[in-house]
Amino acid sequence: MRWLFLFLLPYLIFTPLSAQSQDLPQNLSQNLLVLTIETETKQPIADFKVELADTPEKMSRGLMYRTDLPTNQGMLFILGAPRIATFWMHNTFVPLDMIFIRLNGEIESIVTREDTLSQARTSSQKPVAYVLEINAGQSAALGIKPGHFIRLESGISGRGGR
Repeated sequence: MRWLFLFLLPYLIFTPLSAQSQDLPQNLSQNLLVLTIETETKQPIADFKVELADTPEKMSRGLMYRTDLPTNQGMLFILGAPRIATFWMHNTFVPLDMIFIRLNGEIESIVTREDTLSQARTSSQKPVAYVLEINAGQSAALGIKPGHFIRLESGISGRGGR
């Protein structure tokens, strides 16, 4: 028993108290923004309330540990400079659609991941600046596809004057 304590001691010392006793979040934070997905001709397809993952800490945690994601909500990762984005389902209990989005707001590709808790990685096909995660299957059900655009109420949209 003593060896178990000694084994766990570094974890207990170096893990912040807030992480040790923190309740796992079930819903997204209250600071939600409205994201609209539109066709190429600006016809709205769907609105989502999204939480922004715009810091390294938020991006690292993502939707991990959550067991529920309301159908009209999601998380938008703000990656900064366009790059090949790679995601996994580690500690993620909710099946997800990962929507990879170019800097101009155009959807580059969509990958549905139903293999929760998986270590397998999923990457965008080309450099992207954003990734939207919503419930798995919603993209197909709503007719969302590559070539469509996103518009965020705070102004993320890069339609280049379209």
